[in-house]
This record gives sequence, C-alpha cells and structure tokens, in this order.
Amino acid sequence: MRRVLTLALGLAAVLGLAGSAFATIDWAGNVWPNSGANIVPTDPVSVYAQVYKAGVTDAAGQGPDISAMLYFTTDIAPNAAAPMTYNADVGNNDEYTAQIPQASLVGASYVDVTVVFTDETDLSTFEVLGDQAGNPPPFRYIIVNVLPNDVDVVFTLCMSGEVTTGVPCVIGSAAEIGSWGTGVNLANLGGELWQVTVTFLAGGNPSFEYKYKKDDCASWESIGNRNVTLPTDGTTLVELPPDSWNNLPIGCGLGDYLDADRVVCFQVCMEGVTYTPDVCVIGSIPALGDWTTGQVMHLIGSDLYQYCVIFPQGTAIPLNVEYKFKKDACDTWESVGNRMLTVDNSLAVETTVTHTWDDGPGTCLPVGTESATWGSLKTQYR
Repeated sequence: MRRVLTLALGLAAVLGLAGSAFATIDWAGNVWPNSGANIVPTDPVSVYAQVYKAGVTDAAGQGPDISAMLYFTTDIAPNAAAPMTYNADVGNNDEYTAQIPQASLVGASYVDVTVVFTDETDLSTFEVLGDQAGNPPPFRYIIVNVLPNDVDVVFTLCMSGEVTTGVPCVIGSAAEIGSWGTGVNLANLGGELWQVTVTFLAGGNPSFEYKYKKDDCASWESIGNRNVTLPTDGTTLVELPPDSWNNLPIGCGLGDYLDADRVVCFQVCMEGVTYTPDVCVIGSIPALGDWTTGQVMHLIGSDLYQYCVIFPQGTAIPLNVEYKFKKDACDTWESVGNRMLTVDNSLAVETTVTHTWDDGPGTCLPVGTESATWGSLKTQYR
C-alpha cells in the first residue's frame, strides 16, 4: 500500500513540477489546513488552495480556463481525487476548495494531501508550492479522536497598553468561536483585563486555532494564529494561559515589570557618510515613533548623534525594541535590517548603544556621560 501512496503522490508531483516549467499559471499555494493539522473522522475536511495567473485571476470573480484537483490518500487506502470548485477571490488570487469525504477518514491515522491546478488553455499543470505556513506538499493531516464530553475553555486577554474603542472578542477555526466568521465577545474584569468562557461541545475537534479582535470585534491582531489541543481524557475545564494583545509584554499584573527606571541612549556615528541633518532614530515603540515618525537626534560630538529614552519603573517586560536610523531630514532609511534591544531587569540602569550608519566603518570619538548628569538627561528625554 505504501508503494501505491508513493506512486500516486509522486505522479501528482511529477505532473505539477513538469507542468510548472511550461505553465502559464504563475503560482499556486497557500493551502489550508496547514500540514500537521489535527482533524477528526466524524466530518468531511474542507481543503483550500489558491492560484495566480496574471491577467486572469486578478480580475473579479473566477478566472476562466483554470481547474483544480485535490489528491489525497490515507495509511489504509490508495490515492483518491476530488475536483475542486471556485470559492472566492483572495487579493489577486482565486481560491478553490474541495472536501475529503468523512468515509475516507474512518479508521485511518493520517491523510496526505496535495493540489494540482490545470491551465485548460494548454493543459499544463502546476502543483501547489506550499501551505500557509510554507510547508511543501504533500501535506499530512493527523486524524485524532473527537472530544468525548463538553469542555469549558477560559480565554483571558490583557490589552497590555493597546487601546481598544470597544469590546474585544475571541475568534477562531472552531464553530464555538465563530469559524473565523463572528467572534465571541469577552467581558471586562477591570482595567485592561478581559475574559470569556466558551463551551466546546462533545464530538468536536479537540484542536483549533484562535486569535483576538478589538474595537467591537472589528480590528484583528497582526500576529499568527494561536494553537490549542484540548484533552480527550474526560477533562471538563481548561483555563488557557492569559494572552497579551499581539503578544506584547503582558501587563494587568500578570507579567514581570522593570524594578527601576532604565535610560537608554541610542547613538549613531555618521563619519564618512554623505548626509544632511536631521538624523533620526525610529522604531517599534511609541517613544521611537511606532515606525511612523522618527525622533530627531542631538549632535553631541563630531558626526555623533544621540537620542535617549526613559523606560519607567513598572514597564511590562521583556520588551523587545526594534529600531534603525534615518538621515537627510529623516527621509533616507538605513539599508541594514532592524536592530534589536531587549529591555528587562538585566539591562543596566544607564545604557548607551552605539552604531555606525549602515554598520559602516566610521569611527566617532566616544562622548562620556557622567552619572551626575543622568538626572538632567531624564528631564530632557522620554
């Protein structure tokens, strides 16, 4: 049976790869569910895949002359196939879907999946390149037991300094939390802390993905989905660890905090660089402009610029700060990747981080800052 599986998926891969060299289809992928997902044998499983062909799928509605086939096999059955149908536009891509029948899953421990698109104008084929997590085909879904009983799941969210104009909600892949459609509102426990208990019904998939939306369940988090697998041993209550909006350092009295003020001075040496003032530092936190408007740095020596930030006692940590520099009236970015600084209680009370523009060879004489002057610095910078 394994020989049949290898041959079947190998044939699909050969068709896809051979067709890719000549196909007028430009790209196919973004398969969902992602490889490694847990599925249950009590329901069919919907599989989604996207395709792009310039001038065809980027128009509204289904692009003409494209078809798709879902190929799947389990550890107890040979290869099977199901034609896919157009589902929706996703940006410039067309999304197609088909179901793995429930009967094909009973008694199996996994199912392997791939998708092949065909350009009907020349019959060339294109196998999908990956799922939404970047895994290559074939994609393996693990078949697991259903929940044997109802399970109450407690979701707790700390907004951690993020403003919300309305009630946040939890939303995810399970029907109990909206099937990515309509989320479940959380109740405020005071301040920035929100919570809701959702009952996941017996017979359902113990595994699901979720995230949060704020502003009356209108604005999504920008991070990836969180994953949960509930116990199937008869447990009736699961309290998930508290989450923080966008995985920010968690506040609400739930995380660690700076035990004293930390002053960090960002310096950049511009020696040997052609530039005009102003020179700015910009970064991922409000004190550095949230990547929108940089902070103008002060010239403190020959071609040496500095800007200092106070991280006050009580700041939730660890706080990972990304930053870089801009020149020419804060218009021209460095070409290096984002620099990183972690603010926590291991950081010195007074810290200076010095760089050269684009990590170049410039050398600027250090400018000393005596301890007695730090109090005055705190009155000048934020």
